[in-house]
Amino acid sequence: MLSKMPSPRLARLSLRLVLLSAALSALSVWACSVPVFRYALEKWPADPYQAVVFHRGPLSEAQRAVAGNLGTNGLAGQLHANLSLRLVDLEQNPKPELLELWRQSGGGTLPWLAVRYPLAMRSPGTVWAGPLAETAIQPLLDSPVRKEITERLVEGQSAVWVLLESGDRARDDAAAALLEPRLAYLAATLKVPKLSEEDIAKKLVSVPESELRVEFSLLRLARGDPAEQPFIQMLLGLEADLKEAAEPIVFPVFGRGRVLYALVGKGIKHETIDQAAMFLIGRCSCEIKEKNPGGDLLLAADWDTLVKSQFIPDRDLPSLAALAKSGPVTVTISGGADAGAAPDTARRARPTLATMVAGGIAVAGLVLTGILWWRRRQTAS
Repeated sequence: MLSKMPSPRLARLSLRLVLLSAALSALSVWACSVPVFRYALEKWPADPYQAVVFHRGPLSEAQRAVAGNLGTNGLAGQLHANLSLRLVDLEQNPKPELLELWRQSGGGTLPWLAVRYPLAMRSPGTVWAGPLAETAIQPLLDSPVRKEITERLVEGQSAVWVLLESGDRARDDAAAALLEPRLAYLAATLKVPKLSEEDIAKKLVSVPESELRVEFSLLRLARGDPAEQPFIQMLLGLEADLKEAAEPIVFPVFGRGRVLYALVGKGIKHETIDQAAMFLIGRCSCEIKEKNPGGDLLLAADWDTLVKSQFIPDRDLPSLAALAKSGPVTVTISGGADAGAAPDTARRARPTLATMVAGGIAVAGLVLTGILWWRRRQTAS
């Protein structure tokens, strides 16, 4: 992947590409018709990160209030962040794995907070650790870049490609210059799969087929941004050796904040970008999320509500009863006056058999249109 990167990383990327290629081939035979990016947005809830508060003896009232903001009844719950809270009293002989987390997180001044990755990611790493303090809560739960990612995904973008800059302006600009035109090319070239009637009937997607589109965007993130430090540490901890990389790193984010995998330095090239894009646009296998590549980010978003809000029903048509009550429409025709009428005087036309037939056809067409519209809406819902 990189000429200077350790061989294990190169081997892992090669393996990922092989597995993705195999998955793409398999998906063409076994998959449902919903593209991966949309199925992930609709059906894959984000795995919860775990906030562990270590303490010794009872917490004070103020400490309980701060810790409570990490739970479902506090700020984390209000923001719908995918985070769970666990209190660990070191005087109560906690499990060995918790004591190990305490040691690995550099346990210091109590109470001590350690936030670790979801258990489903099988990652022993800690996202963030430090003294339990109110000022640390908000940056852990949310940040401007994460808000922007969420907004773009909810708007229907297939993926947001987060470019974590290295700090070397030339390298970062070169990575962006390679990514942007390639993503634009892929968006213009790739097509979403045609939805099958069976998958529509199963309600595997909540928006009309016309709303599914291929759209990618690039979001640059400065590595030294103080407001994004917890998020940056989260990204760098998704894979074992990313913290050692001094090059630009790209993270394709899709679904409800799922990162496919990282592209580092010279690994940011057309081949790897295309592979990732084709997987995201391809038909979804509809397997459980953990059998698919990637890992979830900690985001503050009520995904179920946001996804449902994308579908806005069309305005109801007037009922047939209302149409029947409406009076006949008179048509004023200018010109063609009788000999006794002034040349510029308009005359109301008499209803003839032809106009009556035409009116009947128009009404029948309106009724038929209403029926077809209703049937399409029932199918879409």
